[in-house]
Amino acid sequence: MPALDIAQIRFEAAELAGVFADPQAFVAGAREFFRRHSDPTVKQSPVVSVHVALKGYGTPAPVMRTLVGGLRKAAPARPALTLALIELWWAEPVREMKRLAVEQLGLLVTVSPGDVEALMLRWQATLDDLELIEALATQVTGPWVLGDAGRRLALVRQWVNSPHKHQRQFGVMTLAPLAKQRNFADVSAALEVLNGAMYEGDPEVRKSLAHVLRDFSVHSPSEVTRFLSQWADTTDKNTNWIVRHAVEKLDAGAQADILAVLRGRNRAG
Repeated sequence: MPALDIAQIRFEAAELAGVFADPQAFVAGAREFFRRHSDPTVKQSPVVSVHVALKGYGTPAPVMRTLVGGLRKAAPARPALTLALIELWWAEPVREMKRLAVEQLGLLVTVSPGDVEALMLRWQATLDDLELIEALATQVTGPWVLGDAGRRLALVRQWVNSPHKHQRQFGVMTLAPLAKQRNFADVSAALEVLNGAMYEGDPEVRKSLAHVLRDFSVHSPSEVTRFLSQWADTTDKNTNWIVRHAVEKLDAGAQADILAVLRGRNRAG
């Protein structure tokens, strides 16, 4: 691909923001925007959604960020209009349009939490696309949980304990934004939610779980050390993998203690 002209992309994003109040014009303009800034080597996503095969233009991440930034003021100022647009974008069988819908919904979490919750729950119930699952969980659902963690973590627990892989992935990734909040006060409650995933058999969900635990350990090392120490006393190969990959950001002493328990327990088994 040729080098990105961010100044030109900003200009085009501002033009799109100018037709924000005209849903059909905006959708057509956004579709053309993504086509214009696509990677010509990308023809179609290999990931299949529940209803249709998602096409992808391969739009580079800086292009999407620039467009989202250009719309950042418009969305909270007109939540009803934005929600209508979001519905249109999500209906498009194009990955970039769905990502745009997710990004814009994230801007409304504090403005219209009830509407955001309704849309988010409807979308996540049928998602089986890992990229969109992660985007929705981290951009929308995680910030939504932060608004009332005491009540909403119960719903996350249901997802983490779901028999369906993609629901479990969604539940685990919902905790990622919480893990990055230095002052998040309910770390123990969030970690307790993850108990239901510690025997996880799917490798993608296991990777996400270890990633989230590593992020929690940056600001809450004592809670994560306590949590992993409890799970280190296991012979389950999946739990073993999670614990070994989750300790990486703990201090050397905590890592050594947890891994010693893990190795000792596995020899005993």
